[in-house]
Amino acid sequence: MKKKKFKMIRNIVSIFVVVVLLFGIFAIVRNLTATASTDKLSKTKKNTKTMAEVSTEKADNSVPMTELTVSAPKTSIRVGEEMQLAISHKPENATNTKLKWKCSKGGMVTITKDGILKPTKKSGKNTVTVKAYATDGSKLSTSFQLRIYPAIDPSKPMVAITFDDGPNPDTTNIMLDALEQNYAKATFFCLGQNAGYYPETVKREFDLGMEVATHTYSHVQLTTLSNEKLQEEIDKSMDAIKKATGISPTLLRPPYGAVNKSVLSVVGENKLCCVNWSLDTEDWKTKNANATYNMVMKATDGDVVLLHDIHEYNVDAVKRFVPDLIAQGFQLVTVPELYAARGETLEAGTIHYRTDPTTQESEETTAASSEDGAVQTDTEAETTQGN
Repeated sequence: MKKKKFKMIRNIVSIFVVVVLLFGIFAIVRNLTATASTDKLSKTKKNTKTMAEVSTEKADNSVPMTELTVSAPKTSIRVGEEMQLAISHKPENATNTKLKWKCSKGGMVTITKDGILKPTKKSGKNTVTVKAYATDGSKLSTSFQLRIYPAIDPSKPMVAITFDDGPNPDTTNIMLDALEQNYAKATFFCLGQNAGYYPETVKREFDLGMEVATHTYSHVQLTTLSNEKLQEEIDKSMDAIKKATGISPTLLRPPYGAVNKSVLSVVGENKLCCVNWSLDTEDWKTKNANATYNMVMKATDGDVVLLHDIHEYNVDAVKRFVPDLIAQGFQLVTVPELYAARGETLEAGTIHYRTDPTTQESEETTAASSEDGAVQTDTEAETTQGN
């Protein structure tokens, strides 16, 4: 009897212990679950708050833009260069002015949030459309076209093709076509009077990335002028070019190549540098496309080549030698690009002919042959002068 009673008590104690253990385990599990749930809820609330803040920031379009303008300082750029875009909007208190950028050809350019545009390394020889989109829901957008030239390699040969006496729309534009198709550059020394007649052609030269410079206003030999008349020639020519391009030229080619100390002094006061040539095609004398072509193809690294863009007999020569020079490994660059690539400068009031050496030791150059003369009529606006 006692054994049965003892056994029953033992069983009751065992059951009680088991029950206590089960309750303990349950309590522990419940506490862990509650802690995890609390942490999860806390994180969820935190994340919800963060997302709400972000969402609120993106959605803060209470004052949308009504006008968006993006403009580039120029319509062409070389790989390795950069440009600062001008970005403006209305109203000034717009709450979301962030922009999204898109290029018509992927991977051609990068644009920072501050509007600094850089072409990528492999973007050369491409013309693209860059478009900016508003992100404030206003659906505003604007775009501009950009011509991208390949990077200049200083270790490879290059020449600077230069044209005098233009523009003449009938011939200059065809030569520009050849340069444009081959992503080549040249320097155009325009007569101020012709720039005044044909500003749209001068503007096209500038827009394509050519160097637009002055060849004086009326092609008079500068060494025969008083300082007052010389200044007038410079002023009128620079004004005509600036009206066409918005930019004042920095280079001047003296008619017939004639300069002296007095001319260089006045030119320098106008922040201009004189540039003559190292290879004269004498196109005005031969009046033959084959002869001009053959002369240009004799160019060597660093040459500044002289031609005239006003003559019809030069059109075919230009169309041929531009791709042929490139095929021979030459880079066709502007005069400033040529000098910059060689680490040389074009200082105001100096006279240059080619790189290495850049500047003639003498401060005086006599006039070259002027058999071709200089004729200009107001009705026809045709110029047929030589150097």
